[in-house]
Amino acid sequence: MNSSDCMKTSLEARNRRSAIRYFPVAVLTIGMLTFAVNAFAQSIKIGYAALVAGQIAVWIAKESGYLSKNGIDADLIYIPATTATQALMAGEIQLAQVTGVSTAGAILSGADVRIIASVQNKLAGSIYARPEIKTPEQLKGKRLGISRFGALSDTAAGIFLEHYGLKRGTDVAIIQMGGLPEVITALERGAIQAGFANPPQTIRARKLGMKELFDLNSLGVELQQTCVTVTTKYLRERRPVVKSFLQAYAESMHRFMTDRDFSIQVMKKYLRLEDKELLDDAYTFYSERLEKIPYPTIKGIKFILDDMAEKHPQARKTAAESFVDLSLLQELEHSGFFKQLWKN
Repeated sequence: MNSSDCMKTSLEARNRRSAIRYFPVAVLTIGMLTFAVNAFAQSIKIGYAALVAGQIAVWIAKESGYLSKNGIDADLIYIPATTATQALMAGEIQLAQVTGVSTAGAILSGADVRIIASVQNKLAGSIYARPEIKTPEQLKGKRLGISRFGALSDTAAGIFLEHYGLKRGTDVAIIQMGGLPEVITALERGAIQAGFANPPQTIRARKLGMKELFDLNSLGVELQQTCVTVTTKYLRERRPVVKSFLQAYAESMHRFMTDRDFSIQVMKKYLRLEDKELLDDAYTFYSERLEKIPYPTIKGIKFILDDMAEKHPQARKTAAESFVDLSLLQELEHSGFFKQLWKN
């Protein structure tokens, strides 16, 4: 063997020893990085306020893995809207997908929370009634069901009654049932004569023989409906976490708008429904009404404040802009995030 061959053999041997020496280190490094991502994922609890398909954004964010991808280990908890803000203030949850109505009421009562995103900016829903009720005027002396006082359904019922010149309490008794599914159950049993409904409960009401008494969508009312809230303290102390959540939240809306089959499977899980007709109807309804880019509506918050002015005199003096913090959405928009997300 000449000197050149000896040198070549020596180099090959040295390279093999290096590979043996450094390969385990490379594997260990990758493993440590994977562990680090998991170890430092932020664990948070997110409340959602109703068992209606309009709540789907946060469900998809969880089920699609967008939250995990953005470094968030999230537990989703069903908490009715009127109590979700209390849970938020107590630190029991860190984010809440609720209604603008419950949020506005909480802020006017002193809660230090802000709306940071929204997927539904117009009043949506219907008033359904038992078959014997043919006109809104026939509700005089009768009972109309809502989920809870101070919830969106409560505001919607008030808008409906005012539209037909009916007086709350005097002409029509407003009864809280606990949730929207419970409203339809109460209608079926005759405990109430009319009630507020959103998909998929609208199809369920029709299948039970109930009649749509009034389509609130026809009014075209811009009203802050489904939105995301956070305490100003948590936003200040965990701003990167909240921003990561908003990225996942926006991605979930893109998935909802572009993947009907997946979205229906998610609704099926969270609404605990097997009826394909109900699920298809809910998807069609909300795919035409939810926002692609989740900016809240200042005009819609102003509508709520005007509606609340009689019970909360300070509502007349409060700027709707003070109820929101748009800074994170604006950062994402300026970075080109939304443009890239929806480019196709």
